[in-house]
Amino acid sequence: MGWLFLKVLLVGVSFSGFLYSLVDFCINGKTTGQKPNIVIILADDMGWGDLGANWAETKDTANLDKMASEGMRFVDFHAAASTCSPSRASLLTGRLGLRNGVTRNFAVTSLGGLPLNETTLAEVLQQAGYVTGMIGKWHLGHHGSYHPNFRGFDYYFGIPYSHDMGCTDTPGYNHPSCPACPPGGGPLRKHERACYMDVALPLYENLHIVEQPVNLSSLAQKYAEKAAQFIQQASASRRPFLLYVALAHMHVPISVTQPLADSQGQRPYRAGLREMDNLVGQIKDKIDGTAKEHTFFWFTGDNGPWAQKCELAGSVGPFSGLWQTRQGGSPAKQTTWEGGHRVPALAYWPGRVPANVTSTALLSVLDIFPTVVALAGASLPQDRHFDGLDVSSVLLDRLQKGHRVLFHPNSGAAGEYGALQAVRLEQYKAFFITGGAEACDGSIGPEQRHDLPLIFNLDKDAAEGVPLQRSSAEYQAVLPQVRKVLTDVLQDVANDNVSSVDYTQDPSATPCCNPYHIACRCQTA
Repeated sequence: MGWLFLKVLLVGVSFSGFLYSLVDFCINGKTTGQKPNIVIILADDMGWGDLGANWAETKDTANLDKMASEGMRFVDFHAAASTCSPSRASLLTGRLGLRNGVTRNFAVTSLGGLPLNETTLAEVLQQAGYVTGMIGKWHLGHHGSYHPNFRGFDYYFGIPYSHDMGCTDTPGYNHPSCPACPPGGGPLRKHERACYMDVALPLYENLHIVEQPVNLSSLAQKYAEKAAQFIQQASASRRPFLLYVALAHMHVPISVTQPLADSQGQRPYRAGLREMDNLVGQIKDKIDGTAKEHTFFWFTGDNGPWAQKCELAGSVGPFSGLWQTRQGGSPAKQTTWEGGHRVPALAYWPGRVPANVTSTALLSVLDIFPTVVALAGASLPQDRHFDGLDVSSVLLDRLQKGHRVLFHPNSGAAGEYGALQAVRLEQYKAFFITGGAEACDGSIGPEQRHDLPLIFNLDKDAAEGVPLQRSSAEYQAVLPQVRKVLTDVLQDVANDNVSSVDYTQDPSATPCCNPYHIACRCQTA
């Protein structure tokens, strides 16, 4: 308890309006050679086709496209799950949900979070001498010891979960649309099931709620400013740093600054995409002006677009999941179709990552953990198995060898949460269960189990439209290999040190800076 009290005290210290664990800076502030700084930016609900460098129809990502021309673009890169919390848990642990325990999303009232016996990337780098900061959406538990400040991050500024999980006075664009927070007095208004009205969305700086409800129209600029401050102060400490930025874009509600939206005359999604691109550009410019040659920059997404949001959802590009669309429902977010988990990805490190290279290696968000640990000269925890690979050779030496096999867990559309019932084997993809998430028209694809799996050759059928004939020689050659790798990974998980998540909920876990005011309103600090 003494350590916990000290940590609470330290993260609450304010220095020029910028809250930090000052002991980490001052006592341990020593030069650590040429360990690279690490910047990871994670977009939310961004489609593969939302990146202009991937899909010529997209014209709204000038900064990201420039980064692609100056670095490496990955065209076969996958989220480890196709919904928020499981994907983020895998990024920070390098392990699938069956191992780290996180197989579905956490709620506003969740008591638990990413299990405390799981070691995060931030904790590993913290032990290796890094200053660690996180800005943006956490969604891995906010109650008690599950808060980011207790999971390896010296500094945190952001929202504890998705920004549609609390009301705001600037509700932005959603489908269905949601009203602003009740101003006070009288009973709460009736609202759509998808709208949260009882509690306003909170904004944290370390352990303190500094704004509730969050002003969504200014959130992107606040993130840019806090990122720049962190980069500047961490660089001045002469220690390497990890900055993890988990954007609100492109999740609904979409809220963009008015001049940006109006000047382009664009629909809200495109305007939001441009705002996100501008935010990433600001962070990159700060890196380029501060520590360009010593900073490795990774940009990717947590899952594919949320199709049920209609015109407020992004583009899957050519990965349209045609087999599923014919059955009904969406083949994007929450599903194991390519549109649900194939995401944009870029790497940038001038002088180290070659410029203007497109990699076709089969890679995953799972690879970020072991790769960054290797680049930092740190060591992986030895008491558990990892699903990610160290892909330094892909990044630095242009090798095209990534995974031979990836597993895509069920993320809400069909089957048990976290179950590995879609298997990628080289260019082939096998489905033991199929199902579609809710589509824009309200349809939901039925869950179907396939004792003999559907197998697609993605090299010839990126749209996953026509599975191989089960009687074909190609199918018969691939089937036993798919079954074997699935059996092997399930046996490996059974023999591993796996974690269990507390998904219980209690109203006492709800973040609230003023329980005596309707919707928990409080003044902006």
